[in-house]
Amino acid sequence: MSATSAGSSRSPSPWLAGGSRRRLAVLATILVVATALRFALADYSLWFDEYAALFFAHQPYARLWSDWMVRETNPPLYYSILHGWIELIGPMDRVTLRVPTILANLLTIAVAYFGVARHYGERAAALGAMLLAVSAQQIFYAHQVRGYSFLALALTVSFFGLMRIVAAEERGTRDQTGAWLSFVGGAIAAIYLHVTALLWVPIATLALLAVDRRFVPLLGRDWWRLALADLAIAVGALWALYIVYQQTQVPNPNISWMHFLGIRGALKLYWASSLLARDPFGIQALSAGLLFAAAVFGIVRTARQRTTQLAVLCWVGAVCLFFLFSLKQPVLVERTLVWMAIFPVTLACAGASTLRGRRTFLVVAGVLIAAGGANLAATYAGFAREEWDGAIRQVLDDPKSVLIVSGEGDAVVSDYACKFLGRRDQCPVPIIALSGENHNAWASGYGPKVSVTEQGRLAVSPQSNVYLIQRYDGRTLRVLHAAGLLRDVQGRSGDLVFLGPFGPPALADIERVACVRDNMLESACPALPPR
Repeated sequence: MSATSAGSSRSPSPWLAGGSRRRLAVLATILVVATALRFALADYSLWFDEYAALFFAHQPYARLWSDWMVRETNPPLYYSILHGWIELIGPMDRVTLRVPTILANLLTIAVAYFGVARHYGERAAALGAMLLAVSAQQIFYAHQVRGYSFLALALTVSFFGLMRIVAAEERGTRDQTGAWLSFVGGAIAAIYLHVTALLWVPIATLALLAVDRRFVPLLGRDWWRLALADLAIAVGALWALYIVYQQTQVPNPNISWMHFLGIRGALKLYWASSLLARDPFGIQALSAGLLFAAAVFGIVRTARQRTTQLAVLCWVGAVCLFFLFSLKQPVLVERTLVWMAIFPVTLACAGASTLRGRRTFLVVAGVLIAAGGANLAATYAGFAREEWDGAIRQVLDDPKSVLIVSGEGDAVVSDYACKFLGRRDQCPVPIIALSGENHNAWASGYGPKVSVTEQGRLAVSPQSNVYLIQRYDGRTLRVLHAAGLLRDVQGRSGDLVFLGPFGPPALADIERVACVRDNMLESACPALPPR
């Protein structure tokens, strides 16, 4: 018997003895720690994409599951879940709003625990679950009011279903129905959570073909099972595929901000995203390096196991296919890669299963978990990406405020932030979007209505105080400067910049040169009659 087989088939360590009750107690303890961390750290500002998710979550189901969704890059499953949560709970704070994604992340930890335990033992499974529990990356995405935690859950279910299929022959398991349902169901759900999950199907299929000859077309005895599974995924995902096809027929400004990173940039992103780090610097680089070393150790120690081979090929296949796809359409951003962390975590657990002696295991596990905890402590301050809540609250506190933003997307987000923070159906603050290049086509036609005169001028109180919100490129202030407005105001760089208040003379200057067309503020309208 090889060292690999011996390591993975030994009896559980005494500290995990006691049968299923003891194992469930271990998992429950880890989930309590994970839950406490996620809720204790969850009370910080939502950012642009999260408030955009609220816009979609407030649409009726009939609209979310129709051709209307061609306007949005992300499929509607998460928005539908969030819609149901909002209808169930009603007005809520931002921690409560994050409950569905936190629960999805906790379920991912549980699925990973049972998946790893099945193939590498409960001791290794406890390590993997703790790594996910204290991971800054996992906690950050558990907080995101977006579909990424659900995406990771769906693909984790699908991956461990695939792993059970591979291990079935070695274990003499005849009934694989549950494993196939997990693989197929997880894949379909993932596709309806994020369009890049379409790439999981060829990744998984090629990995399975490479490690198990039973599924080689026309040669293996079970090739038809894999063919039927892939066909079932394709049929189940038909609606999503139809929407994607419709989106490819016209330019998509929603993703125009994404650019090809090059080999070096892609490697940095893979290093951080798939190794539970978030950024390849400082303590995060150390934490990622330790997990990578543990994964390599697991590959070497358990290389003969098909489950290890499958995890390696899925990891390598995901890295390669996402990079190749990005040559045509860039998709490499941290949030689309976060689910890949399940592969190195599984491989690190495989290596841990071969460690002899409780003390050695505890030392290795302690180092990995401590590095993850240090990473969390060092990076939590950066969890709040954009301080929308603080900006909107300041605007709400001023009864004479008027908010000017760049583009209809920013206007929709500002409106939903205002309604969410104010716990009201309508925002009392006039929100005015500057016209120009639109990188958020999903918001077209849904910006808050701007009050105008018959001549097309702004119709707001002349005593209003002006506030500005601009993101990234500072376009709001730049456009106003180009029109000769607020020249004495200096811009600042940052993910989100909030400026103001500027007294009533600023509004008078804007009204003098600007007009409203198609519910958008044009910064220079010389043909307008005098006010």
